[in-house]
Amino acid sequence: MKRKFRVKIGDETFIVEVEEIREEGEPPQIRPISVSERPVRTAPSGGLVLAPMPGVVAEVRVKVGDEVKAGAPLLVLEAMKMENEIFAPLDGVVKEVYVEVGARVGKGERLLLIS
Repeated sequence: MKRKFRVKIGDETFIVEVEEIREEGEPPQIRPISVSERPVRTAPSGGLVLAPMPGVVAEVRVKVGDEVKAGAPLLVLEAMKMENEIFAPLDGVVKEVYVEVGARVGKGERLLLIS
């Protein structure tokens, strides 16, 4: 039996389908996804990457001048005791990094600029 659920993570809502597995069934197959398979969203403001939620910058993985591909991890934002990776919305070069490790950011605050 399959059931659909609505799951809300931050400001995003996802519809997921879950199948009930009885004891006689095989366990579900789980595999990690590669960076190229991760969903990539285009930034509404071009290459300006904004904080999707308030939090503290735990790690910055890029610097000005770095070339990045869409879906590449840029930084880690800690929010509600969870680490959230922020990914590049497009291919380009990092032009500005507006935050540093330990910085508190609000939702919608600019993090980086890619062009």
